[in-house]
Amino acid sequence: MIGGASNTGGVTGAPPFSTCENREMNEIPKVIGRVIKVSKAGWGFISSRDIEFTRIFFHWTSLRQDTIPFLELKTGMMVEFTPLKIEGKGWRAVHIRVVDKKKEEPNDNANQLPVLSQ
Repeated sequence: MIGGASNTGGVTGAPPFSTCENREMNEIPKVIGRVIKVSKAGWGFISSRDIEFTRIFFHWTSLRQDTIPFLELKTGMMVEFTPLKIEGKGWRAVHIRVVDKKKEEPNDNANQLPVLSQ
């Protein structure tokens, strides 16, 4: 903080993810999304069913240390992240980690009958 001004940059949680602006970061629910763009310049976009019709911006510094390096991130990868609404700028993803697609997506074949072999 310099000269009494806040250095938060207008970062606030927003419904349905946060209804209280003073909540701790680890209290804001994480959501699942898919990487839709990765730039060599160190940024990208994620889409999520939880925040429909919105490209969610992320910066390489938002990747958690326990996940893959930014240069290995590819379009189509499933990620878990904390969504934040930044006043005047839109949605941002922080605390991003790559998740196993098989574990996170529902099984589309779950309602099909098993195939019996003879």
